[in-house]
Amino acid sequence: MFWGVHLACLIFLLSCFSSSNPQLVINIKNQGGDVLQEVLASNVSEDVVQLEYQRADGTIVTQMLDFRKEVQIYRLLILAEEEQSFQPPYYQAVCFAAKLSKQDFIAADAIAKLRQKNPHTVRYPEEDNGRENATFEYTLDVSRSNIISNQIQQLCINATAIYVQETDLRLWAAIGNPNEAFMVLDAAQHMVRPASRCKDIAVTNSSSMPCQCRLNFCVPWYPCGLKFCRGHDQQTGKALSYRCGIKTCKKCLDYSFPVKNFLFCPWDDY
Repeated sequence: MFWGVHLACLIFLLSCFSSSNPQLVINIKNQGGDVLQEVLASNVSEDVVQLEYQRADGTIVTQMLDFRKEVQIYRLLILAEEEQSFQPPYYQAVCFAAKLSKQDFIAADAIAKLRQKNPHTVRYPEEDNGRENATFEYTLDVSRSNIISNQIQQLCINATAIYVQETDLRLWAAIGNPNEAFMVLDAAQHMVRPASRCKDIAVTNSSSMPCQCRLNFCVPWYPCGLKFCRGHDQQTGKALSYRCGIKTCKKCLDYSFPVKNFLFCPWDDY
């Protein structure tokens, strides 16, 4: 297990320092009381925002927001189980792509302007947006994912699967170039939903049966809106509003998706 933890930490550090884009390191406290560090970066030229942190169990959660293509991507690097950690890969990468609602996040140019007066302060989200439940029944061909977003292949090239929903595929097809709409739909493959949960199949040790996996994770702190204050123009005395800060939120996700067998879902025990 040591090598799995070591490699995961190395991947996390490399991802934090490989980009020349402006970054913020945010100290946050999770529900268990542990202080974690989130790395928040913005690429204004590509209109992309990336948030990344490492959970207490070693899992690395990355959220990528592509505002230009209206796509949000979650990638989880999950450490291998102890009995599987002596052979590469030492982690399992799982990706999810979903429709991005721009009103739920701050734009890339606004993220790039954020600064911290005290970088050592532990931050808390102001608003809890609850838990989102979703079931994914399509997988995306990574070699053809650029039609949806260039960021998918860059982030998920080593993922065991990239999961998407049919409703999101149709939305992306509708907002894109009409001549490319069929390419969006053609990039995904439907997977039949297995009848059994992976945690139930694992009891029988039947590694040949597909099963339904569940994975839950959170984005414990992210800028979700701008704050505006009211004041008066010093020359005219007229009332005016001006940007005076950001609103921060927390959101958890509970995802269900099919896998080839329970070995691809060793964490499914709830």
